[in-house]
Amino acid sequence: MASRRGPDNSIRVAISGTSGNTNWANIFHCQLTTSSSISQSDSDAWLNTFQAQYKTSFAAYVSNSVAFALAKSVIYTPGGSEIVSAVTMTGNGSGGTIVQNNGSSAVLSWLSTVYWRGGKPRTYLPSLPNSFIQNADQLTPTAISNLKTQGAGFRTAVNAITQGTITGTSLGFVSFQTGGVQRTPAVFYAYTGCTVHTRLGSQRRRLGKWQN
Repeated sequence: MASRRGPDNSIRVAISGTSGNTNWANIFHCQLTTSSSISQSDSDAWLNTFQAQYKTSFAAYVSNSVAFALAKSVIYTPGGSEIVSAVTMTGNGSGGTIVQNNGSSAVLSWLSTVYWRGGKPRTYLPSLPNSFIQNADQLTPTAISNLKTQGAGFRTAVNAITQGTITGTSLGFVSFQTGGVQRTPAVFYAYTGCTVHTRLGSQRRRLGKWQN
């Protein structure tokens, strides 16, 4: 799953699939609150809820060429162990006809109480519908407004997930380095909100300078 270990009782989730012949993946981190040691069954059920919420939040905002394939997670438990879960995902996006470039993305920029050179954590939603785009490289105002709402709703829904020994969830990101030095242990920061860039992005690179 990952070469770097998150804080104890944090979880790394990878949602992946295809769009045409292009593979895509979105990576998320959460900090879990626990009442006792997390069981495999609780990890499996938590991930199933997370992947279902991802589809509920974003399936209508990616094109119908997007296929959901797999959700996989790893929980970093105290003592250095890990709990790995996987859920097979099904279905496709329902946003409509794809743009010509499978790699085009809407960029959700996550807000937090910390900031440093290099910017904020981002989620690149794959393969936008034609109806979301204006002037070849800009999202429509309606798409931006809707995606901000969905991003905020996704954060709220994920933060509400509980499952057995998992009594709380906080969506955010993990800082693995500071000043070029590896953090030991890594540090988790919660997201406080979500905004959306006006300009299209790519699963691999930006398409020009951001305007906001």
